Amino acid sequence: MKSPLFDVQELAAWARGEWTGGTFFVGGFSKDTRTLKPGDLYVAIRGENFDGHAFVQKAFELGAVAALVDLDWKPETGLAGLPLLRVRDTRKALQDMAHAWRMKSSALIIGLTGSSGKTTTKEMTAAALSGGGTVCATEGNLNNDIGLPLSLLKMSPETTFGVFEAGMNHRGEISVLADILRPQVAVISSIGNAHIEFLGSIENIAEEKADLLRVLPKDGFAVMSLETTCFSLLARASTAPVVTTSFVTRDADFFGEMVDLERGLFRIFERNRAEPMACSSVLPGLHNASNALLAFALARRAGVGAQVVVEGLKRMVMPGKRWEVVERNGVKIVNDAYNANPDSMRAVLKTFVALPCKGRRILVLGDMRELGAHSEALHRSVGREVATCTPDLFIAVGEYSTTYMAQEAIACGFPAARVQLAKTTQEAATFLSEYVCEGDSVLLKASRGMALENVLNEWKI
Repeated sequence: MKSPLFDVQELAAWARGEWTGGTFFVGGFSKDTRTLKPGDLYVAIRGENFDGHAFVQKAFELGAVAALVDLDWKPETGLAGLPLLRVRDTRKALQDMAHAWRMKSSALIIGLTGSSGKTTTKEMTAAALSGGGTVCATEGNLNNDIGLPLSLLKMSPETTFGVFEAGMNHRGEISVLADILRPQVAVISSIGNAHIEFLGSIENIAEEKADLLRVLPKDGFAVMSLETTCFSLLARASTAPVVTTSFVTRDADFFGEMVDLERGLFRIFERNRAEPMACSSVLPGLHNASNALLAFALARRAGVGAQVVVEGLKRMVMPGKRWEVVERNGVKIVNDAYNANPDSMRAVLKTFVALPCKGRRILVLGDMRELGAHSEALHRSVGREVATCTPDLFIAVGEYSTTYMAQEAIACGFPAARVQLAKTTQEAATFLSEYVCEGDSVLLKASRGMALENVLNEWKI
């Protein structure tokens, strides 16, 4: 069992609930019996398609010491006498407990949001800070109104830096997360078209993201690139000073100069520091170097030494399906299929075609989701980028990619003979099996809902 972290009476007060049952200690929290650890308090969440209360019995069987449940829930016979914390709404109670735990912490709390690059920037920031103390960061992309509270509750009393993502796809969501998190530092990784289906315009997206800046204390700070879309809007919204980065102008507090695109090497010129620092983003491409510069700037302003930050960035390990490079029988495969939006698509395409390749370059691109009425125009914009990149083969997967993206690429002069249309990942895998040879390079990228990584399971090289 984990060492107890939480005082059960405090938890009840924070959650505005009441305990029933025996004596116990709480070491952590879980809403999923598949990942629950002995000593956890199981959180029963009611969702649109499931009810976590159905798994309370299983949670106790797997070692849960208690469960957070709704007042109106009637337990099964076998649960009589077991510890239950009864509340009006388990989701709200979880958020309230996480906020109280955060406010009790002495860690520097960092909130991070953006249309693309959030998780990459979060991992880079955690790595950059790692030499300056103990870091607790969001696992994967658990960044919604359930994932963020669970991430906050993983902080130990010894945590020096807490680095947490705030995600959204509807209006008002960042405000809720910002109130739970109450960061002292905020980072905006980018502003783009992701989730434009629900927000309507780039300006509306920026206004939503700005809610993270509006809660900053005056003695905190924000970190943003001067090249960020709607920079002025965001800077005006910040209630704390803004630390700026740039790969374009030396007017920024931290200016980056690319040295080697393939290896992600760049130089950093820090205001009021005589000598530039050599740094690596670990990942190729200007967009990744820009994210690393944000992380560097934040860590430096948080008091971590420049060389310590550089060494920390070298140790960064990205989660799966984000520029994950593997080789199969002499074929290089770049699996960047975790997610996609128009901005990240264009950035990754430019990076992929700029890298050395012994054979041919093949693009396997799938649909981008949550673009709503803008879907046609934005898929066509990626099609134009495909034509500019001139790959040796373009395999379009899914409804929007096989129509708008492929049509626009051809309309812009890309040879139709080098386009293959696939309704499914299985069809895409078949095309690859017939076409790819040793020395070729293949890029996979699409929105999460496309599960484009399945191509790798179905592809016979």
